Amino acid sequence: MHLLKRSVSIIYNLRFQSSFLGSFYTMSSASLEPISLPQKRPLGRPESTKPPKKIKRKYNKKKNVDPTSPGGVLGFEIEHLCKEHGLSLADISNPMDVILNDSSIQQKYHRIVDEVNVLSLTSNGDGIALIDGPAETNTKKQVAIVPFGLPGDVVSIKVFKSHPLHVECDLLKILSPSSMRNDSLVDCKYFGVCSGCQYQPIEYAQQLLLKRDTIVNAYKFFAPILTASGKLPDMGSTVPSPLQYSYRTKLTPHFEIPRRKTQDFQKPSFGFGSKGRPKFRPEIVDVNSSIVDIEECLIGTSIINTGLSNERKKFESTYNNYKRGATILLRENTTPVADPPVETGEGSRDGTGEISKAEVELPDGSKQLKTCVTEPRQIVTEIINGNKFQFSAGEFFQNNNSILPDIIKYVQDNLKLDPNGENYLVDAYCGSGLFSISCASSVKKVIGVEISADSVKFATHNAELNNIENCEFITGKAEKIFADIQLPRDQTSIILDPPRKGCDDVFLTQLSEFKPKKIIYISCNVHSQARDLEYFINNTSNGFQYRIDSIRGFDFFPQTHHVEGVAVLSLI
Repeated sequence: MHLLKRSVSIIYNLRFQSSFLGSFYTMSSASLEPISLPQKRPLGRPESTKPPKKIKRKYNKKKNVDPTSPGGVLGFEIEHLCKEHGLSLADISNPMDVILNDSSIQQKYHRIVDEVNVLSLTSNGDGIALIDGPAETNTKKQVAIVPFGLPGDVVSIKVFKSHPLHVECDLLKILSPSSMRNDSLVDCKYFGVCSGCQYQPIEYAQQLLLKRDTIVNAYKFFAPILTASGKLPDMGSTVPSPLQYSYRTKLTPHFEIPRRKTQDFQKPSFGFGSKGRPKFRPEIVDVNSSIVDIEECLIGTSIINTGLSNERKKFESTYNNYKRGATILLRENTTPVADPPVETGEGSRDGTGEISKAEVELPDGSKQLKTCVTEPRQIVTEIINGNKFQFSAGEFFQNNNSILPDIIKYVQDNLKLDPNGENYLVDAYCGSGLFSISCASSVKKVIGVEISADSVKFATHNAELNNIENCEFITGKAEKIFADIQLPRDQTSIILDPPRKGCDDVFLTQLSEFKPKKIIYISCNVHSQARDLEYFINNTSNGFQYRIDSIRGFDFFPQTHHVEGVAVLSLI
């Protein structure tokens, strides 16, 4: 009983409290420029001999940071690094209030450091290193985050921003490259300044291994009881994407518009966010903006890049019409090539006013016509395994069509449905019906649940579009769905595909009480997935009756740090 209480306490603290780490080292630093305010003296009176009052600046700490967010995960990674090297958090902490209020200390902390050994990668794809604390300070060591650094690199860096438990750095020069690094693989002229990709210099097979490591660490950090108890299966290899470039069917280039435009307002950069202030690739044009001006994105599909070119040219004459915070949507739309031709609808237009189109031939010899949609409310079509899916261009749909047949087959295979029995399926967080419709032929009935009424309408429409009659879609929060589902539990499987934040305790408790025979949990955030499985198995009424059959990653975004996780659970 004592052990059970301790386990519950561990889970409670992990899920509901923004731990000291989760909030301490992810806090954004304020500007480090010292403030001095001019003092006015009354007219006709002598100048005061008192020195101006110095305003002491305090470090603003962010509270309630989600531990499974990138900043929260970094905290676990920093703690793990310290343990490996025999350091305490006190050994690496930075005195933020002192740094903010003493320019001489700022200069000591924000410095160039040579001969830095990159030790490992964060789950965000950044290098992480330990450096000596600055001279004449009490800081023993510092954890340095090095964008584009790889394990084994020896580099020169410049520290430019301090946080309580780490510092941000620019990668100035690679003094000795890692055996993992092969810069001849880099074809993108923006790599090293654009924040979109992290792994371009890495062989693809090695990228897949790194993503497997991300999942292993996610369960180490967020499912410690499952890890220690031996209830986790061996982590499966990461399923590769058939396309490593030209796969993204959606991009959203953005730009900076000031709150108040002046007469000399110039055309802003049009592209994607910059990453640090790197200097390690001399051929890269220096970026003085938070946006990298981009003419081509190598991970975008051909028609998406055509749309990018069209919209860039249009932006040159219309940028003054945009308001602060605006972005441009580029979404691929697919129609079959047919005789007579199928209407493609509206799309991005070239300089002559014609809608840009691209014809693509598939392995089976059929052809598809691609256009690029820029209006968020316009309906677009994707064709996956012969099924058509329509949805609003601005709504969520997976952005790498090439890997979707693989993950659909994996889900179908692991449902292990008896072809001679009566099987049922619940698709929580069903979106526009991708998994519901793809798996409908194997079951007697599918119930899809989605909080968005528009998504439910599209899912219902998509079932009709594909002549599927055994799908029912309902609007409602996934946390309350089981009260409305009247299906035989011992014959029902459940697919979960929640947003990045994962599932809450109410949903997981109800899922356990419903007691389906099989659960397949698909996640774009393996850290929240690990946290949820830890809670489900150890802290719900029937969770202990489930076995985790397999966990493995799917590489939806090659050249980046992102990995999708799929966990399969069976009722014992």
